[in-house]
Amino acid sequence: MTKVLVADDSETILLLIRTRLELAGYQVETAADGQEVTEIMGSEDPEDLPDLLLLDAMMPRKSGIDALRELRAAGVETPALIVSAHQDPSDADAPTDLEISGYVTKPIDFERLLGEIDALTRA
Repeated sequence: MTKVLVADDSETILLLIRTRLELAGYQVETAADGQEVTEIMGSEDPEDLPDLLLLDAMMPRKSGIDALRELRAAGVETPALIVSAHQDPSDADAPTDLEISGYVTKPIDFERLLGEIDALTRA
């Protein structure tokens, strides 16, 4: 089963995304911010790591972008989608130097999101 790590500082959004992804057959782990993402990614057995990261661009303590930058510097190559309320990635400070697999805007179009997740995690 494909595992997705979802990070967002809104409990409501986390619950909504978790529910939609689980109904689609994904295993979901959640984090409240980028700091939790880096802790999870650093503490899990490599075989238990998620197959995809779904990271909110702006969160307290550590943003999804900062977490991804840290993970990439540590050699983590897990595909990552950035989620933002900004319609244009440049407005969300989405860096061009990171390996970002895609950009999803809020409100989330779940059919599109599920298609992107499927395309990125298909073996």
